[in-house]
Amino acid sequence: MNQSPRAVQLNRTMLWAVPLLAIAFLVLNKPASGPYNIEEVTVAEAKSLVDSGALVVDVRPQEAFEARHLPGALSIPLSQLRAGVPASLADAKEQSIVVYCGDGSTIGPEGTQVLNDAGYKNAVNIRSGIEGWQNAGHPVKP
Repeated sequence: MNQSPRAVQLNRTMLWAVPLLAIAFLVLNKPASGPYNIEEVTVAEAKSLVDSGALVVDVRPQEAFEARHLPGALSIPLSQLRAGVPASLADAKEQSIVVYCGDGSTIGPEGTQVLNDAGYKNAVNIRSGIEGWQNAGHPVKP
């Protein structure tokens, strides 16, 4: 069975076009959490977790925490968390933990990943961070 030159060209084109399209699809549809394999929650979901007794961890630098933070939040800057999970979280491996940063996409996901990797499987990131929390009308402390 001989194929026409046009059919041969079409087959060659398909050999590189299909994988290229598949790669483009995967890149364009990657999860919002970037390279991190974490669970992200909305502000409403985070509020429900907090109201149910979840620990709240602010991974922003100390200065940002002092300017404003969620009520009851622990300040554990990402730089500190990278060095090791502090003793203040030692007994919280099975507890729900809500992690946040400023906008939910900069350092919050990494902080959540660090906790997940350390065995804190119930740590989640607020997708929109403290900005989303405050914009939803929830309280912050100066």
